[in-house]
Amino acid sequence: MHASTTQHLDMMKRILRYLKGTIGRGIILTRNGHTDITGYTDFDLAGNALDRRSTTRYCMFIGGN
Repeated sequence: MHASTTQHLDMMKRILRYLKGTIGRGIILTRNGHTDITGYTDFDLAGNALDRRSTTRYCMFIGGN
């Protein structure tokens, strides 16, 4: 936020347009009787042979949702 550029603004506008277009879809959460939080992560350390960048992915579940 302290050094944002026009590229950041364009990306924010893109995200807002996407959210506006999917407003009727929603996220379905079901009651499972528990509120356990489970997280999974995966990473690839310098897996891109061209620029040697690493990638990280994660997924969080609350109560099985």
